[in-house]
Parts: sequence; structure tokens; C-alpha cells
Amino acid sequence: MLQSKLTSYIVKIAHAISVFMMILLAVTLFVGVLSRYVFSYSIPELEVLRNFSLMWLVFIGSALAVKEKMHLEIDIFSDYISERINRIRLLVVFILSIFGMGILVFIGIAAFQSGLNRTELVPIRILSTQPTLIYYYSAFLVGSILMLYFHLINSRELLARNEVKKK
Repeated sequence: MLQSKLTSYIVKIAHAISVFMMILLAVTLFVGVLSRYVFSYSIPELEVLRNFSLMWLVFIGSALAVKEKMHLEIDIFSDYISERINRIRLLVVFILSIFGMGILVFIGIAAFQSGLNRTELVPIRILSTQPTLIYYYSAFLVGSILMLYFHLINSRELLARNEVKKK
């Protein structure tokens, strides 16, 4: 019960972040095109905002795709194999996915640490010092953790389905 409330809360926050990042990306693209082609003036800070929103949109969107099981899956052979072999296939895919997402989390941790030591290359005129790149690289870590979390939540359904079939 607590876990489903937590998952629901995380999904709502992830959806809100995705919507905000999509709006931010659209607005910065529109303003960038308008300022460049109508006023012949480029705003370099918009590039920072576009990259920021795109990174967060990709990784939070990937996590939501894992939650909704909308990620890539090849099931061309599932109609032609027995139920037992299909369960083994699903288990192998699950284990490989866990392994891949674990690698993503470790890379996300390394990227997060790297982001603490690197600064933004584009000058941001409203700030006195250049910010670290943590706001970019934290998207990688947060998205990877959410992908792993949602995949583990989905695995309960896979295991529950196997238990029902055994009975």
C-alpha cells in the first residue's frame, strides 16, 4: 500500500517535470528563433536552458516509458514458443535489463561527480560565476534510478503472473 502510494507520487512528480521541461523547451526554441531571425540577436543562455530541458525530458521520459512498459521489446517469437520458454525469455530480458539499468546508475553516479567539478562553458550573464554542470548530469542519475525503480516494480507483476500460472 505504502509502496503504491510512493510510486504514484513519484509518477506524478515525473509527469509534472516532463510537462514543465517540454514547455521550457518549446518556449526557449521559439524565443531563440524569434530573437535570431527577427531581431538578429542571439541569446546564448537559451542554449543552456534547451540542453537542460532536453536532458531532463529524455531521462525522465525514459523512466516513465519503463514504468508504462512502453520501452523497446522484441516479441516476434513469443507467439511461436511454448509458455515455459516464453517465461524464461521474459526472465532473461528482465535480468539483462536490470544489469543494463544498474550500469546506467553507476554511470549516472560518475556523471554526477564529474558535474560537480566541471563548469558551464556558455557565459550566463545574470550569474557572477559559472555554475557547475550538476544540473545537466543529475538528470542522468535521477532518470537511471527511476528506470531501475520502475523496472523492479514491474518485475513484481512478472513474478506474480508466474505464481498464478503455477497454481
